[in-house]
Amino acid sequence: MITRLETYHDVRAIPVIRGFVIENALYFGANEQEARQLELAAEEASAFIINAFKPDADEPFEIECECDKQTGLLFRFRNRGIPVDEENLPTYDSQNPNDSLEGLPLFLLEKMTDSMSLKNEGKQGWVLLFQKQIAALHIPQAQSMVAEEQMALCSKERLEVALAEPEDAYGIVKLTYQTYHYSYAKTIFYYPELLKQAIADGNVIVFSAKNAKGEVVVNSAYWRSPSCREMVEAGMLMSAPEYRRNRSLLRVSRAQARFLKEAERGVRVAYSNLVTAHTRSQKLVKAYGFVPTALKFSVHEQAEFIGIDSGEKRRESLLYALLAPHDVEPTTIHLPIRWHEVTAGLLQDFKAVELADQTARPERDTSELIVNYIEVEQRAELVFESMGKDWLDAVRKAVRELEADGCITFHLRLPSDQPLPPDLEEGLGRLRFFYSGVVLKTLGQWELLYTALYAQRFDFDAIVLADERGIKLLESIKEAYAELEE
Repeated sequence: MITRLETYHDVRAIPVIRGFVIENALYFGANEQEARQLELAAEEASAFIINAFKPDADEPFEIECECDKQTGLLFRFRNRGIPVDEENLPTYDSQNPNDSLEGLPLFLLEKMTDSMSLKNEGKQGWVLLFQKQIAALHIPQAQSMVAEEQMALCSKERLEVALAEPEDAYGIVKLTYQTYHYSYAKTIFYYPELLKQAIADGNVIVFSAKNAKGEVVVNSAYWRSPSCREMVEAGMLMSAPEYRRNRSLLRVSRAQARFLKEAERGVRVAYSNLVTAHTRSQKLVKAYGFVPTALKFSVHEQAEFIGIDSGEKRRESLLYALLAPHDVEPTTIHLPIRWHEVTAGLLQDFKAVELADQTARPERDTSELIVNYIEVEQRAELVFESMGKDWLDAVRKAVRELEADGCITFHLRLPSDQPLPPDLEEGLGRLRFFYSGVVLKTLGQWELLYTALYAQRFDFDAIVLADERGIKLLESIKEAYAELEE
């Protein structure tokens, strides 16, 4: 556990630093004598850095406290002042105190702590460290956000379920924070005015449940696809922690399913991007008939789902699944013969879809490749509007430029409504792209999804799936990826 303080390199800020150190010491179980020793150590360390190293006043003075059961409390005083001459640090001579006062602060630091050192961090400056064992050290456990009694009470409350109105936007934003803090991928759910407008325009269709106070405590939504208004993304299912046992979670999801079945507001197909860190959402949509058709690997950092432990934090992969109670438009999907069996298993519920393996070299000279780099996720989407003779060079050029900008995940989408280049798999394999399934662009247009993972260690075994078809797809992908690694 680490706590931090940032203040000024100013002698007048020393009481602030002293207070930070002593309060941390008391919080972690220091007795009066231990806390007093650390308080004096903080004062001496601060004064020594400010006077001896003379950092610029504008540079932040950073202090960290780390608590460890084995080593006790470790304090780091970071500074960007004059580089330290480690071999000629001033020393204090108790026999000749008047001529060695410059070394007194370090002498006192050593006396008040169990160890003290200076560490060179190069361009980051220097850090002065001191550590002290605490006899009765304890690391307090964070208190539960919601008491068990409150959970039991809220589980029985009858909530009002209805379509949200634009004026509910702020309540939905508050619920997003209560569920995910600031880690939710759909950023519009943190902007009340943008969300309000999206609800008013029908671009976001929200199903919510309110408690007796009129607060939005359960929420789920449809998000219209930018490429087809008859398609929506299903998701955004969230609940205030105290209402997670309330049956309104099911009532809200059932309202969504009825909305789609009745084709309200022209909505005919829903797709969902389901987290693979756990299977809760996967099992829910599977019960309503969603069919997995693709895996989107290493999309972004895992969301901080408040109150649910999903194990070790890693980059999140998503399972793409479809629900089409009215079926999709008749179409033929062209894809390499290697992927016919597993893809046919995925799409067996769609009677209007046929698979083909014809190949043909592109007739046009140049490709139309749209590149969308999501910098905060270190992920790029490469979408072929049309493929030309230069298709592989176009991908290679985009990957090279994006990699230089820090991109580590590449999702490539290819049109499947026409024969593909005969060297598709071989060419993409050289760039480390592997097949990841099919996704629906419009009701009658599918795209092949290929993925490349650069500069990252990816663990396919960490993906947790609940649907057998999704599991078979993952196994086939792992086999293909192993071949790329050889």
